[in-house]
Amino acid sequence: MDSTRSEVHLESARLIVRQLHRQDLDQIEAWRPSSDPLSNLWNIPRSTPLSRDIWFMLHRSDPTHLWFVIERQSDSQVIGTLSLREIVGRISARLGISLGADFVDQGYGSEALRLFLPYYFHNLGSQRLLLDVAATNKRAIHVYEKLGFRQTGCHYRDIPEHEDLSFLQKEKYGDLRPYFRQHFGRPQLLFYDMELERSEWEKNQIPT
Repeated sequence: MDSTRSEVHLESARLIVRQLHRQDLDQIEAWRPSSDPLSNLWNIPRSTPLSRDIWFMLHRSDPTHLWFVIERQSDSQVIGTLSLREIVGRISARLGISLGADFVDQGYGSEALRLFLPYYFHNLGSQRLLLDVAATNKRAIHVYEKLGFRQTGCHYRDIPEHEDLSFLQKEKYGDLRPYFRQHFGRPQLLFYDMELERSEWEKNQIPT
């Protein structure tokens, strides 16, 4: 994937997907933390300008990762991030996507992925896209399935020890309790492994 280091600029009706620049990290740092206790499990700790400098220097030349931002066309606001990690030549990579708390439930995630997938499969020439998603994230799972991803397995992941899971006792979260477990005294959450094959994605494309 040597060609992936050239500048990327993809546009849709509302969004731009482009490579991550150092100043984007400052916008991301200013996002409002999510108030949803499920999202709080994975909130990224606040960072300093120096730590962001170091992170950017370490990651921009990593051949196994590519980092992008999702930018809103109307005001140039960075509203999300998109990454490829565990890149294996033109064979596969693992997708990561996240949106700031103020930008969810507006269709931005699915729009960004529909914009990015042609680039991934055609421009980069990759054959398979992998991802893992928390079983509790039903909204994201629905989006992935609509795009053609299929579940291939599952695994449990440790939850940070300091996280408070008492919210699960509330009635509104009752249907999510089966996705959590205790394993050797550590709380864990179920994740689904999903993948999208290029051949399957191409079958689902409507000619324009």
